[in-house]
This record gives sequence, structure tokens and C-alpha cells, in this order.
Amino acid sequence: MVDDEFTKNRFELEQVLVVLFRSLQELLILSKRERVSLLNEPDQILQIVEDKEVLLDKISVLEDKCRQIVQELSLALNLRHEDTSIQSLLPFFKSEEASRIKNLSDGIHSLASQARDLNHASQAIAITKLDWLKATQSFLIGMFQPEAGYRSPRDGMKHQEPVTGLGVEIRA
Repeated sequence: MVDDEFTKNRFELEQVLVVLFRSLQELLILSKRERVSLLNEPDQILQIVEDKEVLLDKISVLEDKCRQIVQELSLALNLRHEDTSIQSLLPFFKSEEASRIKNLSDGIHSLASQARDLNHASQAIAITKLDWLKATQSFLIGMFQPEAGYRSPRDGMKHQEPVTGLGVEIRA
């Protein structure tokens, strides 16, 4: 009975890792689309971000499921390490099973690193675009604001307070 439960958990771990791997591949594709959209098609960003949020929620659930299965396998093997991991379980699997699980685990790590790097690059692009937008906004607002101490030629020498923005609101 214990062996059946162990085998079932090992199989379930492998299946969760496969789904996690595919989800990370999908995240990588979305991250690449996001980067292209940041550069060329800003109107598509909102939909891509929403799709990524849904996918990240799914990935989070899969990671939790993976941790739960690893914990169950560790308990079945009487491993009492504080930080049990997939790597610590590999010696207890058959060699071909261990190889598949290790390859999936390594692939997941690689995809997660690639997605993280793409997200950092996209963040840099977004910050640059936002800085450009703020500079453009400041320039345009500055064009409509009169200089300090400005006096209308109609008013002659009459003292006039500077106009504070002509109804244009500055927001960050």
C-alpha cells in the first residue's frame, strides 16, 4: 500500500512538473509578446498583462502542488530534512524516472530564469518609455504656462500675478 502511494505520488509529481514546464513555456512566449508590444504596440499591453497574471496564478498553484507532493514523498521515505527538494528525492526513484524528473526540474529552472530576464528587460523598457512620456508631458505643459511675472501687453504696467497652469493639470 505504501509503495502504491509512493508510485502514485511520484507519477503525480512528474505530471505536475510537465504542466509547470508547459506553463513556463507559455509565460516565456507571453513575455516576448509583452516586450514587442512595449516597443511597437502599446495598445496590446493591457491584455498581455492580464493573460500573464492568470498564467502566474496557475503557476503559483502548480508550485504549491509540487511542494505538497514533494513533502508527501519525503514523509513516505521518512526524510526529515527541513528543506526537502526534488533533488533530494531523486536517489529514491528508478533511474529513468529520476532522469525524467531531473530533466523537467532543470528545464523549469532554465525557463524561469529566461522569463525573469525577459521581465527585467521589459521593466527597463517600460521605465524608459514612462520617463520619456513624463518628459514630453512636462515639455508640453511648459509650453502653455506663462513665464513667472508675465504681464499682458493690454494691462500695461498694471501688476498681474502669474497664471498657474491655465487649467492644465500635471500628474505623474
